[in-house]
Amino acid sequence: PSAEMITLMWSFIVSIYSIGGLLGSSSAGYLSVRFGRKKALLLANIPALLGAALMGLSRLCGSFEMIMAGRLFSGVCGGKLAFLPVVSNKISPKKLRGFINVTSTVFLALGKTVARILGLRDLLGTEDMWNVLLSFSGLVALIQLLFLPFFPESQPYLLMQKEDKAGCLKAMKQLWGEGNYHTEFDDLMKEKAMTKGTKIMNVLEVLREPSVYPQLCTMLLLLLSVQLCGLSAV
Repeated sequence: PSAEMITLMWSFIVSIYSIGGLLGSSSAGYLSVRFGRKKALLLANIPALLGAALMGLSRLCGSFEMIMAGRLFSGVCGGKLAFLPVVSNKISPKKLRGFINVTSTVFLALGKTVARILGLRDLLGTEDMWNVLLSFSGLVALIQLLFLPFFPESQPYLLMQKEDKAGCLKAMKQLWGEGNYHTEFDDLMKEKAMTKGTKIMNVLEVLREPSVYPQLCTMLLLLLSVQLCGLSAV
């Protein structure tokens, strides 16, 4: 292929991750309500494993289409994990919620740093090892798939969606240890009463809702500022 076509293919391989992220984040809310938070996180790792396998085998098969497909699936996984901070916030005790919320951002930055280091030409950023580097995320997805089934479901999901009071209290004790959690349980009951009858909106319905325009504008301005400040280039 010509140099222009190679540039086009390379650009598409890079950007298709964001397209997958859009698809993943758009369906994350539905999956978390339909299957529960824990199962949704488990499902999110399946595209990551598939994407890692495709990118790992792409060099052996000599197929750039496999790299595109792998990047797309990896993006779907990344988009679905957007609700991870929400889950970690809900399952953590009140006194630790601020700290737990920050850990998602910290480990995201740490993961990017590790990826940059592994991508150095002295490590995995070589002509012989680049496919290993691209498929490295599959290892993390596999670890999550192995260990997540042993964790309890989110307490708010058990109480509000499943109306399982006993399961909610059991999950609290599993996550927080033995103790009296009636205060936290009462808070969840009050939250359930306040949100009773509230419809869960999809993305298009949120965009059509005038009452959330100030929040949406604030988020968009913040995200655009981050993208345009030069941080990504650095």
